[in-house]
Amino acid sequence: MNASELQQAIAQFESAGGQVQVLADAVRANTDPLLSVAPPIDAELVEAIRGFTGAGVCAAAKALGKSTRTINYIAGLHGIKFATTTDATLEARRKEEAKLVPRIRRMAKAGMTQVAIADQLGVGRIVLRRIARFYGITINSRAS
Repeated sequence: MNASELQQAIAQFESAGGQVQVLADAVRANTDPLLSVAPPIDAELVEAIRGFTGAGVCAAAKALGKSTRTINYIAGLHGIKFATTTDATLEARRKEEAKLVPRIRRMAKAGMTQVAIADQLGVGRIVLRRIARFYGITINSRAS
């Protein structure tokens, strides 16, 4: 819509009984709609969120009764970084899997199948294949 079309639309609106309201310059100058709508953030909430950096955003949301979206929004505004539980879980899992590597190598050299190795170790085939791929171990997929 160009300027003349806008003027025509305004004239038509006013002739039909409408009234055009002019916003204050301070409001018009604010280009970020979130800044004018978002309520102020409680400093106690920010500090409470800081207490959950090790536990993760889900734990913070559950304990504080807020959505994860709200927690992430506030954390982003205040530079709070969450250590994800998946990082800690992944590290612990890698350490446990590293202990299995020598046994997997021996069994693979002996010509055991994936199913037999997985059964002896008490892990699933998918887990076994992931460990083998990560450590460069070749395992027979079938008995010869």
